[in-house]
Amino acid sequence: MMAFIFSSTNTPLIARCRTALLYLVGIALLILWGSCHEDDSPMPEQAQVKVKLKNSGDQYDALYLEIQQIWTRTSAGGGKIDANKRLNILAVQRDSVIASGHVPHGTIQEVMLEVAPTGNQIVRDGSSHPIEMPQGPYIAINIAGDKLLLPNDTHALVLDIQLSNFIERTANGKYVMNPTLTAVLD
Repeated sequence: MMAFIFSSTNTPLIARCRTALLYLVGIALLILWGSCHEDDSPMPEQAQVKVKLKNSGDQYDALYLEIQQIWTRTSAGGGKIDANKRLNILAVQRDSVIASGHVPHGTIQEVMLEVAPTGNQIVRDGSSHPIEMPQGPYIAINIAGDKLLLPNDTHALVLDIQLSNFIERTANGKYVMNPTLTAVLD
């Protein structure tokens, strides 16, 4: 029986089986490659948003926030702008861009600032104090009126941090972050 499998008369059969197997493997790879490539559909039109800060209040020496992302939701979909920065909010120069990115255009429905749950500090009279965030890492950003992010246009989102409203000192001496901010969209 061994002689039958390896006989010279079966060599064309073995070659055809190998060819068929290679052909099937090639088709499987093409199908896999075709299903894994990036979507060829056009990118939705996006608006560029540059995030800036404006602050007021002088009762603190420094306010360190670990800003991770700015989330947006518009009539055309959701988006995010990565920041990944630890900033002393009080040292940021006016008109400095703290984050920039592209998000879906449309009427703004929601904007959220995400800060790290730990590592945020307030410095007062030379002493550093952690800032607690009982509401979690997301801070709602209120923008007055119906604002529209135009496609292929650049907009400035200016966060207005009024320290007297943004950071509150509790009766037991802890510092707590307010879960809302106001902003202006230019």
